[in-house]
Amino acid sequence: TMEEAVSALKRQGAKITSQRLAILRLLQGRKDHPSAECVYQELKGEFPTISFATIYSTTQLLAQAELIQILTVDNKRVHFDPNPEPHAHYHCIHCGMIHDIPLSERTVGEILQHTDFQVGQIQIYLYGTCPECLKHLTQ
Repeated sequence: TMEEAVSALKRQGAKITSQRLAILRLLQGRKDHPSAECVYQELKGEFPTISFATIYSTTQLLAQAELIQILTVDNKRVHFDPNPEPHAHYHCIHCGMIHDIPLSERTVGEILQHTDFQVGQIQIYLYGTCPECLKHLTQ
């Protein structure tokens, strides 16, 4: 919930500003993994002075509070995922779509048994062609 997210940010010592709340509201519950550019475009009408620096610093705080994941599926831009639970991502190399892939606790456990590292976060990316792009490519 929004209240839990705000509490998590306060525990991090973060100042709760209207722009930070707007970024949090924008990301909560989304499935489309928006980029910083997308967040900027969606909020600049309401907050004409919002900057990319604010977006990046806020998303860093949200990630540190384990409220979102910051995805680096391509080297052009980062994307934000409001689902902090372990899961993988499928990235279409043609249209850029990013789709969640569930990971079972068993799968995560099997991955972790191969390391002595203390794992803080898991990011798994699969790259390929989504069904929609595949249709267009084979026509």
